Amino acid sequence: MDPTQKAENAMVEFFTGLQPLQPGETDPDRMISRVRELDRSQAIDRVLVGYSSTWPHNHATAPFALAASERFSPIVAHRPGVMAPVAAARYFATLDVLARGRLAINVVVGGSDKDLRRESDDLPKADRYRRAVEYLDVVRRAWTETAPFDHRGDYYTAEAVKLQTKPVQGQVPIFMGGESADAVDFGARHADLYMLWGEPFAGTKERIDRVTAAAEGYGRAMRFSLSLRLFIGDTDDDAWARARAVERQIAEAAGTTTFLRSSSTDTSIGRQRALALTDDELHDDCFWTGLTKLLGGFANSQALVGTEERVLDTLGRYRELGVDTFLVTTGAEAAWDPSLEGFLARAKKELA
Repeated sequence: MDPTQKAENAMVEFFTGLQPLQPGETDPDRMISRVRELDRSQAIDRVLVGYSSTWPHNHATAPFALAASERFSPIVAHRPGVMAPVAAARYFATLDVLARGRLAINVVVGGSDKDLRRESDDLPKADRYRRAVEYLDVVRRAWTETAPFDHRGDYYTAEAVKLQTKPVQGQVPIFMGGESADAVDFGARHADLYMLWGEPFAGTKERIDRVTAAAEGYGRAMRFSLSLRLFIGDTDDDAWARARAVERQIAEAAGTTTFLRSSSTDTSIGRQRALALTDDELHDDCFWTGLTKLLGGFANSQALVGTEERVLDTLGRYRELGVDTFLVTTGAEAAWDPSLEGFLARAKKELA
């Protein structure tokens, strides 16, 4: 794709996150209720269904959610190490057809060695990125080649590869993120959208410029999303009261597994970068790192706090930097809340 083909004034999109089936939950009716609530949303464009070796498997929950909905569009997180590339290409091509083109994939190379080893993946992180490049090379080729092909690489060998079912979209969109040089190169080669953790304006611009330059080196354009928790009130004091209440809730649960936290063994550059921001609680106008500090640099813990006007102005500043998609959550669980619907509908109009 020619980088000049990037749309200049495309409509802003909003994503959110969802754990469709809660850990330990045995009643799928509750999952259906959550999915249908998001299916009714006119503001949310896609929903990230995450991956962990201990969570309910999203290869089961995402198809179930699709069958129970009409608009619900999942971003299915996927680790290259858990399934051979041709099997993954076949699985996601089939699912995209059944989803009527509502599918996207979040390729997650993995920041926690401990979590990967639970599923028998002990490859060092640098090697995981090299494997992921080869993995996506095979997946994309399987989606697009019409004649059988063989593959012999450093990590995978496959013979006479041919898929009878291709993605209805031609290729399923690939989303990914990461801060290391290996991550940036991987994303530049294969990502359709690069997912950024929340950072102040200066850091966000730095990352966008870096990834854009890498993508242009491969003759590709890049889109960007930014993940943020939103705490919005009628006044700034109201918004801060909500943020501080969540802060107390998480602080009181310290030492428990109530809320997801980054492991001290996570040495990812992204986590280190997030923690470095916590020396100051407030950045720019309303970018808040209080939860990031409590949760050990956990992804999607960075927040915006303020009135609708203040938060909307901040989103507009990010938009000017090149962000065209925001993954938004709220509360202690970093979850979707229908109370955000009205604000996001307004934001879609004013940020277009």
